[in-house]
Amino acid sequence: MMLSKTSKRNIALFAAAFILCGVLHVILWGVDFTYTFSQLFMSILTLLWVLTVQKRVTDARLRKLLLWIAVLMILFYVLQIMKYRLFYGFTSVQRYLWYAYYIPVMAISLLCFYLALYIYRPKEKPLPAVSYLPIVIGVLLALGVLTNDLHFLAFHFPSGILSDGVGHRNGPLFFLFAFGFLVLFILSYWIILRKCRRTIRGKLRFLPVLPLIAETVYCVLYLLDTAPRVNGIILWNGGEFFGFCMIAFLEACIIVGMIPANKNYEKLFFATRLPAVILDSKGSVVYQTAETEYPFPESDDVKVMRHPISGGSAEWMVDLKQVRSLNQQLEDATAQMEARNAYLAEENRIKQEKAEVETRSRLYDRISGLLKPKLDQIEALLDSPEGDPDRQLAKAAVLTAYIKRRSNLELLIAERLDVDELTAAVAESLEYMRLCGVNTAVSSFGAGTFPSEMVIAAYEHIEAIAEESLDTLSDMIVTVRAEGKELIVRMMLKADDFVYAANGQWHDGSSFSRKVVITKDKQDMMILLTFTEGGEQS
Repeated sequence: MMLSKTSKRNIALFAAAFILCGVLHVILWGVDFTYTFSQLFMSILTLLWVLTVQKRVTDARLRKLLLWIAVLMILFYVLQIMKYRLFYGFTSVQRYLWYAYYIPVMAISLLCFYLALYIYRPKEKPLPAVSYLPIVIGVLLALGVLTNDLHFLAFHFPSGILSDGVGHRNGPLFFLFAFGFLVLFILSYWIILRKCRRTIRGKLRFLPVLPLIAETVYCVLYLLDTAPRVNGIILWNGGEFFGFCMIAFLEACIIVGMIPANKNYEKLFFATRLPAVILDSKGSVVYQTAETEYPFPESDDVKVMRHPISGGSAEWMVDLKQVRSLNQQLEDATAQMEARNAYLAEENRIKQEKAEVETRSRLYDRISGLLKPKLDQIEALLDSPEGDPDRQLAKAAVLTAYIKRRSNLELLIAERLDVDELTAAVAESLEYMRLCGVNTAVSSFGAGTFPSEMVIAAYEHIEAIAEESLDTLSDMIVTVRAEGKELIVRMMLKADDFVYAANGQWHDGSSFSRKVVITKDKQDMMILLTFTEGGEQS
């Protein structure tokens, strides 16, 4: 992992600003209104850093912790400014401001501890309940320092005079507070450095160690009163150096990738294959992608796009030749698909017509086969030299009516037929029977649909009975009744010398059963045809 230009620049600017803080602290020493200049400078520097954190860090949990750490560091500096400048001379106020130092100090150590725990921790995996115990301890220790005037366990004053920190001695609560503070920071650094060693490769994995070493060395020097001085004036107070090292340590975690952040944009932009540049407000190139020639050539096949951005603009080149080529390919593919779709549609139409023709042919062949005996009878009647021609022609008309109606029932191609279709077929057949001198009548009761083969069988029975007795038949009345699953045909005939041998019951394994009952009294005859749907015996 290599440091980007932006990271190097930020590190250099931050280090230069901190050195400038130490130099100005020495230069402005003793100048009016500048006694707390270093705290003010570090507050501004921390604020500028946290503003970049707000934009860069992508993990909401870590970003929130970093923001609060920065806010507490600024609060620490502000409390110092208030104590040493704004309320200078107000001993009681200065003492409580001094006590208040320990609130941000403890809070920063707690936030760093939880920051270390949340690094690389999945969002859906919460912290264990025991990890919140340091918050309770930290709050109790901070409250103990704030209430020192009640028990003097943190600080006590041998002179008996409550001061703002001059002439005091540290009590057991202070050492307990310092121990908790150090333990939290040591744990935080240890957890982060341990995770860094496991996940980060290369020389940059040692980057977070450098601020820790600097802070440790300066702390030892500061406690031994041997910190760097110029003309007897210390360069940085302990609080400012601690704040600088804290920011440097957190920034190092961002740079090495332990804290997810938006970075290395220039590398990503350079690796982009799209011809593009980023210009400053003066039009100078700041960044450009690989193999980009600027200014872009302008032609009919090239279009230069521009878009304003903060501090300048972005320009990129669009190769219209590729776009036009793709559009042409798309048009060709569309035309091919349309032609293929038209071909498939025509092929399907031809197949459908062919299937319809084949179906009609099979149907006509079936009808021809079924009605061929009737056609042969008509031909025999018309060709026979014997008998009355008018009588023969009337019989042929009856057969023709049957052929017509039987064909219609077959052409309906339906699984079920309405009882009205049977009534209409019987009515037409009886009408032609009148040409043979037969008095006929037909009536219908009820409504419903029945299997087509059942309706056709009923019509064939009626036709067979009529044809068998046509020569001696004088009267014929047909009644059709639909009752549930039963289709009942009642025929009343008057004929001489009529014999019908179909008195009985049949079930041919089809979807219905048939039953014929004949009652005869001299010339009067009643035939009852019962057709039951479902093939049940009746």
